[in-house]
Amino acid sequence: MSASRRRPARPGAAGPRNVLFIENSIGLSGSTMSLSTLLGELDRSRYAPQVVVSLANQKDYLEQALGPSIPISVVPWRNSLKSTPVVRRLLDGTARYPRLPHRIVTGAVAALDVPAIILPYVCRLHHLVRGCRIDLIQHNNGLSLRAVLLAKWLGVPLIAYQRGNEWNSPTVRYISRFVDAYVANSEATKQDLLGLGIPSGHIKVIYPPIDLRRFHPAVDASRQRREFGLADGDLTFGIPGTLLEWKGHDVFLRAARLVLEALPAAKAIVIGEVPDGSTGYRDELIGLARQLGIEHRTVFTGFRKDIPELIQLLDVVVHASVKAEPFGRVIAEGMAMGKPVVASMLGGPLEILQDGETGFLVPSGDPEKLARRIIELLTTRPLAQRLGNNARAQAAARFSGAAHARLVEQVYEDVLTAHGARTRPVSERAACQPHESR
Repeated sequence: MSASRRRPARPGAAGPRNVLFIENSIGLSGSTMSLSTLLGELDRSRYAPQVVVSLANQKDYLEQALGPSIPISVVPWRNSLKSTPVVRRLLDGTARYPRLPHRIVTGAVAALDVPAIILPYVCRLHHLVRGCRIDLIQHNNGLSLRAVLLAKWLGVPLIAYQRGNEWNSPTVRYISRFVDAYVANSEATKQDLLGLGIPSGHIKVIYPPIDLRRFHPAVDASRQRREFGLADGDLTFGIPGTLLEWKGHDVFLRAARLVLEALPAAKAIVIGEVPDGSTGYRDELIGLARQLGIEHRTVFTGFRKDIPELIQLLDVVVHASVKAEPFGRVIAEGMAMGKPVVASMLGGPLEILQDGETGFLVPSGDPEKLARRIIELLTTRPLAQRLGNNARAQAAARFSGAAHARLVEQVYEDVLTAHGARTRPVSERAACQPHESR
């Protein structure tokens, strides 16, 4: 929603509550996009957002989408010491011995993380918002000790938007108690939270939003068709999403070989890039395409910002994860654009797709069955059209940004009420102007 379309502050009403949103995903991912949609639809007469991200490209994306009206700061998020080369070598060495020494080293490293990484980050955030009178924190990437410590320091409630599974350990179960409420992105994610001992009443399932104005069947992708040399008669199918091994891109390529053998006019498209900037996995996939003899009919787009236009290129959207997907954002995006989707029947996709009505579900890791469904949709256009139309209607009903924002706002109200938060006078609720983080 543009700044001009946001609700104006109500005359004479108490000022909005200041909400700190912390976004710490590994790159420009679905969580950042979901946050952008939420912020665009947030009732600004009730909530004044301030955002902290860990990467500059996340800030650029949000500023481009939302304009200058929301304070956005970059505070880099350092990984655990376990990810450093020295500690990795140490852990690899102890792994050859009985479990006790390995656990001692792992525990010692985790303890060192607190003064070396966690507390400095929390202090930087506290310095950033110290004059802002924060009322509520939403950590946009699940359970986080850093967010828990900041919330306790500020004396405000904490909401965790849970987008996947947590490591089930005594430490994680203990930390989880200090989150006031969880928003789970699917029923599958809720079940994982329940496994940590979190009461069901503290968990609300709210599916991530899709910007239905941006992901729309009328999107113009003519420039992208020219860019990739697609002729009018080409049949296209593709897999959008971050290049991660568990996303099943190798399964997609093996299925693509079967599809391309059966349909000479077809082309395969791999949309996305490795999130950490490395090239190893991408090179493996390009090598696999070469090994399968399909490299000249397979497009690897790399990182792109024009995701709706690239999805528009596809006659069939594919999701091929070999691990349970917590939600499956690319499925919802494909549905929103009226595309038939073929997805692995694991985790979130089981909740999103109705097999044979809004798409097809296939066994995970089975390229033959995946290829069979892709071919069926590419060669039976009335079927593809029916599934796509049904999918668009379902997406509009279930994933709209406005409906999502109202559900999240209700969680805010419930948490603030339970926390005993009182609305301060307007004079005490001036717009937050954060200090620069250094």
